[in-house]
Amino acid sequence: MEEQLKIKTMNEIKYPSVTTYYICFDNDRTEVKSYGWVETFQVFTTIWIFDEFTEEEQWLAELLVWGIVPEIDEEGKLIL
Repeated sequence: MEEQLKIKTMNEIKYPSVTTYYICFDNDRTEVKSYGWVETFQVFTTIWIFDEFTEEEQWLAELLVWGIVPEIDEEGKLIL
């Protein structure tokens, strides 16, 4: 039997109108692969599926569900 080649499509957030936070998952949504944010002047591209948030608090709450607490610097800004 011939094995079919799966082609991954790229998913992106492109120049969002507001800072947009994301959480990337494996295809089964059982593992967080990456997380971060995209500023209005940036483009984010990934092969992973992701959820996006425009509210930082909602993004942080969802990360906490996965046991992830991002680091915060002495000025209170998130560190990736």
